[in-house]
Amino acid sequence: MPDLKELALKQLADYDALDPGRIFDGPPPIESQADAYALQMEVAKLRIARGERLAGYKIGCIGDVVRKQLQMDRVLFGHVWASELHESGAKLDPASYAKLAIEGEFAVRPATDIPDAGWLQSHKYEALGAFFPVIELHNYVLRTAHPSLELIANNGIHAGAVLPLAENAATHADALLREPISVYKNGEMLGETRGDSIPRGPFASLCQLVDHLALYGIHLKRGQIILTGTPLPLYPVQDGDRIEVRTRNFGQVNVTVHSASGYQSKTLRAFG
Repeated sequence: MPDLKELALKQLADYDALDPGRIFDGPPPIESQADAYALQMEVAKLRIARGERLAGYKIGCIGDVVRKQLQMDRVLFGHVWASELHESGAKLDPASYAKLAIEGEFAVRPATDIPDAGWLQSHKYEALGAFFPVIELHNYVLRTAHPSLELIANNGIHAGAVLPLAENAATHADALLREPISVYKNGEMLGETRGDSIPRGPFASLCQLVDHLALYGIHLKRGQIILTGTPLPLYPVQDGDRIEVRTRNFGQVNVTVHSASGYQSKTLRAFG
């Protein structure tokens, strides 16, 4: 059995040093999906212990395109941190990330605490309080040839998210199924999809997350942000790029990558 507490300390130190996942430079330090998630949870405990605030959770690798890109054969789950949330219009210094890449996807906030997936299914139309697009940020660093355990242990290579200035009140859980979402870089569309391109839709992804968290005695809380994933790929970005994610009915969000951006203000709306 690996010493997960020791590995977690190394993981967090390397993440802070913008050199994430160094424990995977060599023989795999863990051997199972269970160990990978246990390691992710140990890192989360360290971040909370040093005063960071958990903002919510992310769902990743939900579609064939991004699974092929990341060589991942399953859905993964991770943590979202308030210290890494930015408001639309922010300028992000690429030097603050390790090979910055982005995804455009829908996010939701629960309108109430969610005790379990059965309760969520039974309260489908009143459980969610807001829908909105986000730009998810990633450290696009993969060190192993078959990185499934690496991706899980590294929190889905998540490095933050950009949120819109305003969030739309949720109508009903199926509203996102027919909603288009598109990603633009420097005015050129990189990709477009709809909520129903996510297998069984974003609500099904949310149910999967609730089941996953239940394994650790955790349940979703009112106002947490949940990134529901996207079937579109990760898009690498570089200095000077302007990224926009647009929807038809739920607004848009944008960010500029700029090496001279200086201090980055964070949103404090993690529990909105």
